[in-house]
Amino acid sequence: MDEKFSAGGNSPKKTQSTLWEFALAAYAEPIIQRHCLYLQDHYQMDVNMLLAAGFCSHQGRVWTDLLCRELIALAAPIREEYILPLRAMRRQTEGGGGLYDALKAAELEAERMEIEVLAKRIATITATAESDVNYLDAVLSYAALYADVRQGDVLGKCVEMAANFAEIS
Repeated sequence: MDEKFSAGGNSPKKTQSTLWEFALAAYAEPIIQRHCLYLQDHYQMDVNMLLAAGFCSHQGRVWTDLLCRELIALAAPIREEYILPLRAMRRQTEGGGGLYDALKAAELEAERMEIEVLAKRIATITATAESDVNYLDAVLSYAALYADVRQGDVLGKCVEMAANFAEIS
């Protein structure tokens, strides 16, 4: 994901019942967007996976390391074959114009496809958290696969992101 999409008509205060709705609401929050992009650009993290971790917690579903790895494997073909190449081409045409807009739209559609795949798997999770949902644990579980989460920049961004995920109603 990049600075290319906003929540449009979806209000961040509306109850977010699907991963796509949650992703739009979360990404409309400047801190979440900024931190997602930082983690994407500096640690090659998948923004959709960060948002899925937040959504899983938001829904009260249990996020495990096993689920995280399974979601990564499910998303990998779309990410590698479509999202990353489209993003690279879009960033090379940064001047704007028709080609840039077309690549941006195609990248967003590929990200929506990835979110649909993630959402289908998340919908099958029947285990729910027995106590308060810990957004930070879910985000750090994913982030730990890409970076030392004890690093100040990674940990700080994950903490802020998780706190903001918890504010989405």
